[in-house]
Amino acid sequence: MADQQKAEVQDDGFLSRDPGAIALLSLQGLCGVALVVGVKTVPAYYGLNLIAHPVAAIRCALALTLPTVVVAYTLLYIFSSRPRPVWRCIGSGLLSLPLGTVVIALLALAFGAPTSLQYASRTLHWAFLMSVLVVLPAAIVLGSSWPDWQRIFAFTRPRGGLERAICIPAHGALIGAWVGAFPMPLDWERPWQEWPISCTYGAAGGYLVGLTISILLQFLLPKDVRSKVD
Repeated sequence: MADQQKAEVQDDGFLSRDPGAIALLSLQGLCGVALVVGVKTVPAYYGLNLIAHPVAAIRCALALTLPTVVVAYTLLYIFSSRPRPVWRCIGSGLLSLPLGTVVIALLALAFGAPTSLQYASRTLHWAFLMSVLVVLPAAIVLGSSWPDWQRIFAFTRPRGGLERAICIPAHGALIGAWVGAFPMPLDWERPWQEWPISCTYGAAGGYLVGLTISILLQFLLPKDVRSKVD
């Protein structure tokens, strides 16, 4: 069975295993459901939506997505039998969020996000959501291992299912946010062209596509074994 075939990878001299296809499917699927419900269903329950109330809607998304991602990737880390204590994984993940938020917000401003103060809250909330989707899973699993961060984010060379579960959804969210920015400067005069509405939809869509691809690859490549690049 695919869920019983676990890839072995070497992690700083410690033999670790992929959590397995079923665990990755269940926990990654849970993250995807949390994001969709957080972006659409929970705001609608309170009479909100992303177009009319972007900050409040993103807060709803964060309230559900943040704890789900923490729990899911912590469990995946535990199932992989890696050596770091669980409290350090959670701690490094939570500590990474403010730094990730600042970096992503600055990158958004550098790529053309509005700089006026009236958009500051929107930018920070959007950057925080992006940090949850992109930075948090990597920080939980990889900790402060800079070579591993470079390998996954700069060179896109994940080893095994767990690292694919970090790499592909993160790249999907970033690419989706970038694609979502394309309609913003167009003269269509649609309310969803306001910052950061289309980028949020794009990031969520790209993240879900990335989740789907990483899950499919786990079933298609259950015996994938990657040697660590020093």
